[in-house]
Formats: sequence, C-alpha cells, structure tokens
Amino acid sequence: MLPADCKLPIANCQLYSHSVLMLKKNLSTLVFVFIRIAGLPFYYCSLLCRTSYQIIIPANTYAPWLKDRKFLRLFRKVKRNSLVNKYQCWELWKAMEQVGKVQGDILEVGVWRGSTSIIMGAKLKALGSSKQIYACDTFEGVAKAAGPNDNYYKGGEHSNTSLNMVEGLIKEQGLGNIVLLKGTFPDETGANIDRERFSFCHIDVDAYQSGRDVLEWLWDRLNPGGIVIFNDYGFPLTKGITHLVNEQYQKNDRLVMHNLNGNGIIIKIK
Repeated sequence: MLPADCKLPIANCQLYSHSVLMLKKNLSTLVFVFIRIAGLPFYYCSLLCRTSYQIIIPANTYAPWLKDRKFLRLFRKVKRNSLVNKYQCWELWKAMEQVGKVQGDILEVGVWRGSTSIIMGAKLKALGSSKQIYACDTFEGVAKAAGPNDNYYKGGEHSNTSLNMVEGLIKEQGLGNIVLLKGTFPDETGANIDRERFSFCHIDVDAYQSGRDVLEWLWDRLNPGGIVIFNDYGFPLTKGITHLVNEQYQKNDRLVMHNLNGNGIIIKIK
C-alpha cells in the first residue's frame, strides 16, 4: 500500500510499497521460526519425562481481541477478580455471539468472584439478548474434590469470595441478566432451575465429580447445538477435569474439541 502523501515518482513509490510488503513478510517468517524454536526445549523435556503435559507455544499470532476495545476495557476491570486467562475470557465473549442461534439460557457453575459471568452478561446486554445467566457457586470454595481422579484439589480452595461480593461486582457493571444461586450445584440449587432449557454452559469447578454431576444434570436440558465449555481442561492441577472431558470423546451425541487456551469444548449434536 502506498503512503497517502507519497510525492515520489510512481516507480519509487511502487518500490517503497514492495519493500514494505517484503519486510512484513520476512518479519512474519522470522517470528514463526523463533516461536517454533522456542517451543523445542519444552517438547523434548516432555518426551524425556514421558508425560502428556508440555508448555505449549502456538505459532499462530492472530489476536483479534487486541482490536476489541470493549472487551479489553471490561477485561481490565474484572481481571483482578479472575483466575481465568484472557484467551479463555475472549472465547466466552465471542461465544455469546453464537448462542443466539440456539434457544435457551446460559448456565455457569463455578463463579468465584463473577468475572466470567460479568463478561458473558455484558456481551449479551450489548447484543440486546434476552437470555439469562444462571451463575451457581457455593461461594465457600471448591466442592466434591479429593476424588481418585483429582491430583491437587482437596476441597475448600478459592473460598476468598462471597455472594455479597459478587452481587456488588455485578451491580457495578449495571447488569440485570445474571441470577446468582448459592449452594452446591446441582445438589442444592438445581431444583431452582429444573425446568429451564439451556444453549450454553461454562463449567469451572476444578474437580472431577463436581464437573461430572454438572454435566449429567445439564445434558438433557441442553438444546441440540448447545455448547459446554470446561474451563480447567489440560491444566496440570486439574487432571480430573481433563479426564472427564476425555471420557466424552466416546459418546455419539456430542462433539469434543481441545482448545489450547485451556478450554475443553463439547457441542451437543443430538
């Protein structure tokens, strides 16, 4: 592309434009090669340790969130109360654009301080959606942990929150589309929304049995085309959730995808 104020002869302007394009191309190639080389030590270390876990450095560099000022502004506000990374939050933000294609409300189990509920709620509000978010948590820490599939969580972690705190944070953002349900889900609060239908569910519960109970309760209430995102997929401290999501690959009524940002994605197809 020629500079708008280019006053050089046409041939010189074309040469300038060609040089800029070649520079960008060469820079992209160098970045790609650098990323590939940077990831090699982690790859070989994992091979030597005979583990299926590795620090991953993807070579793709497309980062559309950098141009989404509304998302970045909101993420800066909530990140101090979030344990979820920017890339996972961006996926939830964009997912709210897709759930309008499927009837049903939104379920989130594992709220902590409400950051992801707020991100989804803000996006739905901006879209003019009438969908409600039912955000469920004990607000007293991780539940149903320390099972045979869990390798780190014992129960009670992340208890530094409260229902009143999250209500206040939601109010600060001016959101009226989030309903908070306090108690172990689905055991204590599932009956409150037993007749609802859902198009999307975000599960961030850290422990195998908790995640399994949520998924089993949800499945018959999730409309075809609905999406389930497990936040803790592939992280070294939540191997129970990774195991749970991997179990879903064998089932014929769902598609399962591994996203390198740490989300395990399940789509109901029938």
